Amino acid sequence: MLVLTQYIAKHEFGPLQRFLKIDDVITGSKKVLKGLAVEIKPPQKISSFRFFKVRIGKDNNSRMIVFVATENGKVVPVLIRLKKDKIFGMNMSMNNPEVVDQINKNLEHILDDIEKKRYQEFSE
Repeated sequence: MLVLTQYIAKHEFGPLQRFLKIDDVITGSKKVLKGLAVEIKPPQKISSFRFFKVRIGKDNNSRMIVFVATENGKVVPVLIRLKKDKIFGMNMSMNNPEVVDQINKNLEHILDDIEKKRYQEFSE
């Protein structure tokens, strides 16, 4: 199940709606659950989350996304960027300090949104 928080919907997914549809994000979450994503090291020590990087969109090589999969099988997008994005898209890895900083900032907002029930759930 995909969980799209209010913050991510507005700040990550919203600006890319010309290029991506919600179905692309749902398809990406299915890839994570099926084991078709690349697991990456967490940006901070969080025991119940696993982080993944997966390509999404009509042209799989052009869009990338980072998800958090929780123990209960819910997938939450954390960082959504086009591959041609100059800051994140070319080097979306945990070795890029700008990516780690952005993931940590987004994670704070995501956890706050979930705590305050500001999210939408999409089933496969």
